[in-house]
Amino acid sequence: MAVVSRGLFSFLLLFTFWTTDGAVTKAEQTETELLQSAGFLKAEEKRERVFVVPGGQSVGVQLETKGLYVVGFHFIQTDTNRISPGEEAGLLPGDVITRINGHKVTEPQAIRPYVQKAADGKTSVKLTVLRGKKTLSLSVKPIKDTETKSSKLGLYIKNKTAGIGTLTFYEPKSKKFGALGHVISDVQSGKPFAPVKGTLYPAHVTGIKRATEGIPGEKAAEIPTEERWGTVTSNTPFGLFGRLDRELSRTKLYPAAHPDEVKEGPAQIWTVTKDNKIETFDISIVRTVEQSKPAIKGMIIKMTDPRLIEKTGGIVQGMSGSPILQNGRVVGAVTHVFVNDPLSGYGVHIDWMLKDAGVL
Repeated sequence: MAVVSRGLFSFLLLFTFWTTDGAVTKAEQTETELLQSAGFLKAEEKRERVFVVPGGQSVGVQLETKGLYVVGFHFIQTDTNRISPGEEAGLLPGDVITRINGHKVTEPQAIRPYVQKAADGKTSVKLTVLRGKKTLSLSVKPIKDTETKSSKLGLYIKNKTAGIGTLTFYEPKSKKFGALGHVISDVQSGKPFAPVKGTLYPAHVTGIKRATEGIPGEKAAEIPTEERWGTVTSNTPFGLFGRLDRELSRTKLYPAAHPDEVKEGPAQIWTVTKDNKIETFDISIVRTVEQSKPAIKGMIIKMTDPRLIEKTGGIVQGMSGSPILQNGRVVGAVTHVFVNDPLSGYGVHIDWMLKDAGVL
């Protein structure tokens, strides 16, 4: 998925990060003035109101699990049949092996000595496994592959993944950020990549494969790994979240809208289509759901800006997380594209991202 070259690595995934084109907010501009500029009256403010800096920057992310992530099963040829000891023992794709025989493991190659020792002694290895919020203990007995003459557990495992996407927002005081707007899942297993820790980098978009009906488009980017931006601490159904290490150059604040304040009609997205320049493009919010509980598909959106359609063909991979603004308010983020209609897709309400980021 990633190609490393001269300190850069290229990704073809999706999520978003960026800051606005607006000038730095002056100290004398109060929250009341910001709310009034977004159409809110002071008397209407009966709920907590959060102010954030919209993103739009393309970002690169490297994620690691806190253990060994089970991608799938390798079926080993024995004298009689083909089996996977790991599957037979009850492991599932998406499980994370954190310990083997009581010892912490974080690298795939670290499991080999334990497997060989168990095979030599004709015993099992004892695995500590995270499955969601549950911790399990499973025993797996290695078997010898008659083709390679080596003993195996019959598992495909890894501990890292990477990609590009878009930053949705950051909160300047706490430096907490949110990106992507949806969970990152492993390509092979289809399960969420978690528990997770990771690193956030800037990304420079080098090209775009345009979307067409039935074929998703995608951004390609180079990521200078020496320019670390922050730390990723969680991967949830509503995106990637963490904390910035540094101040970003533009810091104009915008109020965040609650789900019932989002209206059907014109809006804009902020995203990058070339290099690291954030641009504003027109869209239409076709439908919005006044959600009282967290849910991913809060809006149906449609790309309407001829400039964006010419460049991308619609919503492409890497655009996910692009902030959606309406009437001077941050209302949500782009999350999914309709494969058979690349001009249309889903958006998530910003409230749910703010909550998972620990801002609201």
